[in-house]
Amino acid sequence: MSESKTTFKQKLGKFWDSIAHNPSFTIKEQLGYAAGIGGNSMAQDVEAFALTLFLTNFMGIKAIFVLFLQLLAKLSNIIIDPICGAILDKPSKKGMSKTKAFTLISPIPLAVSSVILFIVPNLDQTEKIIYVFVFYLIYCFADSFYDMALNTVSARMSTNPKDRKNFYTVGTFASTLGGMLPSGLIPVFISLYAGYDEEIYLIFAIVFAVLGLALMLVPPFTLKEKTRAAYLKEPPVKLNMKALLLNRPLWCVILSNILDSIRQVCYSGLTYLYLETMGSLWISSAAGVISATLSYLGLAAVPIICNKWSSRDVIAAGYFYTGIWYVIFLIVGYKVPFLVMLIVGFAGLPNGAMSACRTILTADSTDYMEYMTWKKYGTPVRSEGMVFALRSMAGRLQGFWKSLLLPAGLAVIGYVSAITFGSSTIKIVQNEEALNGIFYLVVLSGLVGNFLPGAVMLLDNYTGKRKEAILKELNEMRAKAQADWDKEHANAPVEA
Repeated sequence: MSESKTTFKQKLGKFWDSIAHNPSFTIKEQLGYAAGIGGNSMAQDVEAFALTLFLTNFMGIKAIFVLFLQLLAKLSNIIIDPICGAILDKPSKKGMSKTKAFTLISPIPLAVSSVILFIVPNLDQTEKIIYVFVFYLIYCFADSFYDMALNTVSARMSTNPKDRKNFYTVGTFASTLGGMLPSGLIPVFISLYAGYDEEIYLIFAIVFAVLGLALMLVPPFTLKEKTRAAYLKEPPVKLNMKALLLNRPLWCVILSNILDSIRQVCYSGLTYLYLETMGSLWISSAAGVISATLSYLGLAAVPIICNKWSSRDVIAAGYFYTGIWYVIFLIVGYKVPFLVMLIVGFAGLPNGAMSACRTILTADSTDYMEYMTWKKYGTPVRSEGMVFALRSMAGRLQGFWKSLLLPAGLAVIGYVSAITFGSSTIKIVQNEEALNGIFYLVVLSGLVGNFLPGAVMLLDNYTGKRKEAILKELNEMRAKAQADWDKEHANAPVEA
């Protein structure tokens, strides 16, 4: 008698059951982490979506100064990330972790500065630039400390890689949703209430700052570090650096993330392709709907996929899958808008899953680093704060390079920007060479920007049977070290 097939409802129930009965995380902890990362994404998306436009159109700051301010802030963030990671890895004098303090305190200046940046002060141009620079730096620094603290505490909640996949999948869903709300709602209200743009931006900045603050304050009261074993000692700085250099999975994530900036040029260039070369901007919305829908489906499948594939395999396969669609794009060209819509839309399928798996692999890399340092130096080192700090630096470098690569690519293909005369702007009609150049800029950056970081991910060998063997031996080493520590301190006097 053949077995009956499992229905979708049964699969969905099984998935929820795996979340509700996760051995390492309670529902309260999973929802607490999701609330924090979702609230943080809300505050970030308001700034990312509207700040540049607001500063140029309502604050009256010239675009070149806005660019300069943002580049300074990005460079400052690249410096502050490892400082933040080192602080979080160093316990207080009483041996307590600092993650709770940072997740409790940093959301306040983050929320306040995110609102202040949308208030137009009665100042002259120079004073406005100083005003924006100061509060933008506060915003960036507070955001860095919150990101680092939340990611660090999440990595310290379990040493079981199997349980992490559900935990970080739920978190990625919340992060994506939190990031979509501002950019989805603000344009609707701008269209409905034309002429009140400045007020609408400020109102949404306040709404999402308050909502984001409330959500960001949930993790300190719901998340608890569980992996800090009694036998673990704070490593010297030199050993910590050696441990980070041994973390092969992390460096693969970092390098692929930096190379991903080439892929981001492709995504930014698509707007030029739709508008200039094809004259069909509607493709952007249509392809975006397809891409977002498929990306959510791919993200939802992570707990199932990761039962058979490692996080490394999902990331690498995602890059290669998207790269293949850009090979097809190169072959079919851009003359048929419907085909372009489908190609770009279907190419976005793995994006959500890849995002979740990068976080999972980053957390898993702390186990790998602990094992390698234990075997090589006789001392286990995890350094979760620095691990996530280095990954964050890679993300910021990605954004920095992307902001340079796109203008460079447009210059290479001969794209001519609009010419301004006082308050008048004359848009330049691009020649045939430049219009075709936009297509090749998009397609080639899509090819290189997917196949290259995908190949880098294959250099990570912390997967399959080797990963299973390492984890088995690591757990045996942990058990022995804990037993030895317990035996050594069995007769130690108890403090009153």
